[in-house]
Amino acid sequence: MGRSAPAGAGDWYAWRLIGANNHELGRSARSFGSYRQALDAFAELRAGADRLVRRPVHDRSTGRWGWRLELGGVAVAASGRWYQRDQDSLLSAAKFVELTAGAEPAESVVALQSRR
Repeated sequence: MGRSAPAGAGDWYAWRLIGANNHELGRSARSFGSYRQALDAFAELRAGADRLVRRPVHDRSTGRWGWRLELGGVAVAASGRWYQRDQDSLLSAAKFVELTAGAEPAESVVALQSRR
């Protein structure tokens, strides 16, 4: 597991699953107050992989599709991109679930700057 990261005022944490080609495959559906909480949430998602329920997400303004995964009725993951067809979104969600089984957290934290 990763080590704890120092928290600053207003910091928040989330996890992302990155593929071998460095593209984001999915991300946490919510943010967390600590690095440890984000790691624990990903571990919980992995442990409950057989109980994940896919919910399609449709952006009516663009006609594109995404997905979110729920565990016990709570959103735990969301697609990392939008798709032209719901079928492509469905395949993406299935691939995400498949790849989470072997995923291990990185030993580092990536800090992103606010765009404000």
